[in-house]
Amino acid sequence: MKIMKKMILPGIVLFAVVLAAMAFNFPASKTSCDQVNPPQLLVISPFPENVAKVLETSCYDCHSDASSNVKSVGKLNFSKWNDLTDAQKVGKMQDIIDITKKGDMPPAKYVTNYPDRAPSQEQKDTIIKWATEESDKLIGN
Repeated sequence: MKIMKKMILPGIVLFAVVLAAMAFNFPASKTSCDQVNPPQLLVISPFPENVAKVLETSCYDCHSDASSNVKSVGKLNFSKWNDLTDAQKVGKMQDIIDITKKGDMPPAKYVTNYPDRAPSQEQKDTIIKWATEESDKLIGN
């Protein structure tokens, strides 16, 4: 029961924040500028753009709120990254480094089904570099 409360409350808060953001991003009346440049929903990622692109392509299908894979989301949920403590982030980043270096993620079965989602070596290096540097910052190195 406690686990469900811990999972539901952040979801409700996130939903309220998204609704509030949407309300402020859409003006009541349109001007000629709005028609040329329609409002965009602002999505703030906790990750640098180059890292976010790799995660979105190769990881989010299993490791985000969009996934129905309970086991994968339970191990790592990028949608909840900001809810983690710095110590938890450091632990997750060490796991990301180890798993990425071993080539264990994404799993072979996933890559077989979605070959376009397999990260290149350059993308893996990007993830490893980011996780190493960010982890070092969080622990004060």
